[in-house]
Amino acid sequence: MDSAAMGEPVMAGFQKLGFIQYAGIEGAEFGAGRNVVTIAPKPEHLNHNGDLHAAVLFGLAETAAMGASVSGIVDLMGETFIVARDGRIEYLARARGAAGPFRATCELSAETLERVRADIAARVDVELAVPVDITDNTGKSVAASAFTAVIRPRRK
Repeated sequence: MDSAAMGEPVMAGFQKLGFIQYAGIEGAEFGAGRNVVTIAPKPEHLNHNGDLHAAVLFGLAETAAMGASVSGIVDLMGETFIVARDGRIEYLARARGAAGPFRATCELSAETLERVRADIAARVDVELAVPVDITDNTGKSVAASAFTAVIRPRRK
């Protein structure tokens, strides 16, 4: 399955989630090991300083992370249960609403994807470290985050 074909069902699934709809998160790129999502801030997404609210930035990052987590295993999703176990974020600069849209990028190596696929085939639980960088419309990093995606075999 090519990258474009993989991205369509994943992003279609994400688009059904209430938070994704509220935030207006859009898929920009999806391929094996890579997920990029964006948000164009609306007034309801901004805090009292006119910056993208911290919770919205966190949600954007988590969406990118989980998308990347499934990016190399779309064909195996029926055999797995996937959830974010934890996440952290470091706010590096103001995410001024006027500096949007914001772009969350997550990339995993081919080696990581191979290991995850092998563990899924062996029915071994996976804990995957998933880093995300969020940039404004100039390419300036405004936040860096990391999540742990847990991928387990579905119970039979």
